Amino acid sequence: MRNHRLIYHTLREYFGDLHWWPAETNDEILVGSILTQNTSWKNVEKAIAGLKRDNMISLQAISAAEEDDVSKRIRSSGFYRQKASRIVRIAKDIVDRYSSIDSMQVLSTGELINFFSNLSGIGQETLDSILLYIFNRPVMVIDAYTRRIISRVNYPDRTGDYEIRDAALHDLEYSVDDLKNYHACMVELGKTFCRKTPDCQECPLKNECNYAMDLSSP
Repeated sequence: MRNHRLIYHTLREYFGDLHWWPAETNDEILVGSILTQNTSWKNVEKAIAGLKRDNMISLQAISAAEEDDVSKRIRSSGFYRQKASRIVRIAKDIVDRYSSIDSMQVLSTGELINFFSNLSGIGQETLDSILLYIFNRPVMVIDAYTRRIISRVNYPDRTGDYEIRDAALHDLEYSVDDLKNYHACMVELGKTFCRKTPDCQECPLKNECNYAMDLSSP
């Protein structure tokens, strides 16, 4: 398996520090982590803009809102009724139990996992995003882009999610800042070069990627 520190160094040299997650508050990150499921970030930005326009981006405001009022403002995110229901329910759970998401910073990682994993609409990727970007816990977010990139870098070997996560945490020395930017760089690489039909010739990882090197060999 390729060293994640080397991969990250190459990606950071190319993309720089991407300052992800783009949000003004932790409430906005949480809402965005639900809205981004099964849609593009452009659609999420439109939905968040709709919530902000009507002062409905805080968990306190969402918890007091009707689901229909939320769903009208997040139509661009797709599955908007389902997402509105989840966001309102999660907001109510947090506000009722902890008053705010920032009050939850004192909880242990295990307590956070236990709370969020029991909420409808919070899968592993969303949970990891919440832990990393809101609570600054050292977690490697594994999404479709990461799986695709690592599978090609390590080609033909197969690498499971747990192997990727453990290796990345070890190689990046549990640095939260590096883990955030590494994930952001992975997303950017997946959108620009390592697409379903990859552009290996121009990819910044072409000299680290077994798949790219295999394609270029005689």
